[in-house]
This record gives sequence, C-alpha cells and structure tokens, in this order.
Amino acid sequence: MRTFVLALSVAVLVCTATSDAQVRGMGRFAGTVVDDSGAPVEGVKVTARLDANGGVVEGATDDKGAWAVAGIGKGVWMVEFRKAGFTPRAAKVILERELDKVPAIKMELKKG
Repeated sequence: MRTFVLALSVAVLVCTATSDAQVRGMGRFAGTVVDDSGAPVEGVKVTARLDANGGVVEGATDDKGAWAVAGIGKGVWMVEFRKAGFTPRAAKVILERELDKVPAIKMELKKG
C-alpha cells in the first residue's frame, strides 16, 4: 500500500524515450533524493538509461525530493541524478521481470 500511496503523491517523471518499443513495459522504480543533511532536493534531473539498447527516460524530483519511473521494460537501467551545485550520482537498477518490486532508492547528493 505504501508504494501505491507514493505513486499517487509523487510527480511521476514526464517520460521522453528515444525508442518507445525498447523502453515501454509494466516495470516501475522510484525513490527520493536528499542532500547531505537529509533535506529533500527539488529539481534534480533524473535520467534512466536502459543499457542493452540505449532507451532513455528523463524527469525531475518534486518538492519532496520524490521521483518515479513507471511503464518501463525489463533490463539493466543506469539512473543518474544531477543538479547544479551538487556532485552527480548514479545507481544501477535491474528489472529481471517487469512486475518485480524494486526497493525505493534513496539517493544522497553532496553539495559541491
């Protein structure tokens, strides 16, 4: 239920995909971005790239630092987090099956 509530309260990424057929599916992953003091970071650019074929989904965190990627296919995804004034970070997310539950990703960005 918590994931469902999060999905409703999160500004889901507005998806722009380089190849809809390569990216589309029923998979989902989400999380939050905080700074090194634990405060949420708004406006972080979140870019998810599918390794196998280069599909890309982009968006940004909301005012609570929340983000989500939904409607994606299975595969190995590299998720990058970037915002001016912070050191960029990345995480690897593997969707072996589209309906797998992936634990929320809490990413900490350090000012720099």
